[in-house]
Amino acid sequence: MFSTAVLLSFLAAAAAASPVRRVGNCPWNGTPDANGPFTFLATYDNDTTIQKPLALGSNGEDGIVVSWLGTTESIASVVASNFTLTDNGITAYPDNGTDISVSDPVASTNGWLSFIKPDAGVTIPPSPAYCELFNTSPHGTEFPYGLAVASDSDHFSLCKSLTSPQELVIYNATEDGAANSGFDFSSCDAVHVHIIITNPE
Repeated sequence: MFSTAVLLSFLAAAAAASPVRRVGNCPWNGTPDANGPFTFLATYDNDTTIQKPLALGSNGEDGIVVSWLGTTESIASVVASNFTLTDNGITAYPDNGTDISVSDPVASTNGWLSFIKPDAGVTIPPSPAYCELFNTSPHGTEFPYGLAVASDSDHFSLCKSLTSPQELVIYNATEDGAANSGFDFSSCDAVHVHIIITNPE
């Protein structure tokens, strides 16, 4: 999707431009841990029949250290599609089974859901920004588990990158900050991101 230099510059700009969401716990209907492994699925708010699997993606270049969560169909090269959630941090497990990536801090506005791959032999804890929420509707739901930044699961969008055909997950997308954050606001669709347990106990 981007060169390594561009990836890192976008990440630094986003962190500098916006305060970071960090949480130490979750709301009453949430948990900082999710039984894994699991995958992510986005459903459109205006048409829940539109459902798109999500994964970490890159443009296939070697040495990519930062990846973002986006739709599998728009990603040139899938880095990882399996995840775990522990102590509010997400760890991604690449499909080749060799390297892991951990969640970066999430900006409170126009934040990409980014992940960083630590150098060999280096351990970096994932940023404690996320919760798994349980849908408490008395009518039930097809997807009872959802991803949230702290307690907020209602401000995710899928937006097209300005520099690639990829469609990426953005938290709290706004028109004013879209260009600086590298996505096309007019392409954004509000979504909910669901946690799909792939190996239920």
